[in-house]
Amino acid sequence: MKFNFTIFPELKTERLLLRKANFNDTKAVFDLRSCEEINKFVATKRVKNIEEAKDFINICDKLYKEENRIFWLIHYKNEVIGSIVLHRISLKDSFAEIGYKLKPTFQQKGFMSEALKEVLKFGFKSLDLKTIEAFTHKDNAPSIALLEKNNFVLQPDKTDKGFEHNRIFKLVEN
Repeated sequence: MKFNFTIFPELKTERLLLRKANFNDTKAVFDLRSCEEINKFVATKRVKNIEEAKDFINICDKLYKEENRIFWLIHYKNEVIGSIVLHRISLKDSFAEIGYKLKPTFQQKGFMSEALKEVLKFGFKSLDLKTIEAFTHKDNAPSIALLEKNNFVLQPDKTDKGFEHNRIFKLVEN
């Protein structure tokens, strides 16, 4: 049975829990979306205060109900260490984009690779996606390495209009 957006998909890996953000997570969302170091390669709007973090959680809920976004918080040992999202989901076109953020102290330890694998599996098997794209800054070597390690392929002829520094990677279901 395919996923139908009625119950939020909680995902588990060997070390991680990926779950829905709620208002108890406002501070964690604020930290992830406002931190200069986490967002140095990301062009998305940074949140400036707790109210904007709450608004972001509300937007994620609204877009989930519209079957357009699934935003997970990544937990390790009961601490929010990052986030991962499938967004711009089109079930009609079997397409989504993926994005992720991870606190610096948890980078280079395999956490994002673990979360990414689980979300990709969910996207291809449960959402029946055929293509998932990732947009990353040309200088974000760890993100590029993560994508390549997970079989994403650079799309050298495709550009992110208005964000010329971004590189687009694509993964097509086998």
